[in-house]
Amino acid sequence: MLDKMAFFVNVIRCGSISAASRKFDISVSAGSRWLQSLESQFGMPLLRRTNKLLTPTPAGQKLFEEFAPLVDSAHHIQQSLLDYQEHDKGHINIACTPVYANHFLMKEINDYLVEQPHVTFSLNITPWALDHAGEADLMISANATYQGYREQDLHLVRREIMQCPFVPVASPAYLALYGTPQSPEALSHHRCLFASTLTGSNDWIFTCGPETQMIKIPKNLEVNDSDMLLQGVRNGTGIGYLPEFVVRNDIQNGYLVPLFSDYGTSTWSLNLYYYPPQRASAAASSFKAFLLERALG
Repeated sequence: MLDKMAFFVNVIRCGSISAASRKFDISVSAGSRWLQSLESQFGMPLLRRTNKLLTPTPAGQKLFEEFAPLVDSAHHIQQSLLDYQEHDKGHINIACTPVYANHFLMKEINDYLVEQPHVTFSLNITPWALDHAGEADLMISANATYQGYREQDLHLVRREIMQCPFVPVASPAYLALYGTPQSPEALSHHRCLFASTLTGSNDWIFTCGPETQMIKIPKNLEVNDSDMLLQGVRNGTGIGYLPEFVVRNDIQNGYLVPLFSDYGTSTWSLNLYYYPPQRASAAASSFKAFLLERALG
């Protein structure tokens, strides 16, 4: 019955029976039977099924609120037991922002597996890595920071592993067609490409001396992947506001032109989030130390 209750908790968290079944490595039909059996044992419905959406009944919500912390505790106990293994064994779940995954993470994992070939990984590449804190061992997430920015309290350890300024850029072809904006305010008359997953919104930050401007750019095109955004800017679709390391080579090769050189911008900050040692597995702690050594050393 405990497995079925844990499965129910994951159905609520995942939003579907199929997603929870994949996590439990059972078929969807088996997962449905588990829920039916659980409802039969309690003698009441736990889920409402309307328009393909699953929502808990009041009884189901009560079960979720009471049992979800026990599911999390069981997971952490399981992780702590893995500490009895050598750190060169075990499994690591990572939730990672796409921009870091696309440019760095696979190389880091490849180099680590050369030294620790028996470690296995699961990667969840998502702009919302911190939303998966309950199931991931390590979370790699980026923020656009500026004066006055405050990060939410996540009860996790945070270490910054990379930072660089944003750079507003456009292609020579776009500037030839539409002209070069002379100030950030002029962006309202231009086609702009943005990723709220990079900047938090369609607000671009510019600083000049002690003054900070928050420019709300037109919502001409939004994407949630920095490489796709870069491709659009490179093709002349519009002006972009991207981390410097993403556009560095294109600027050096003349494919992109940086704008507003007299202005500063917000900072793209990449952070590694992880649990304190008493809650982390040996394998996750080892790979975390490896990432920090590579990033900071």
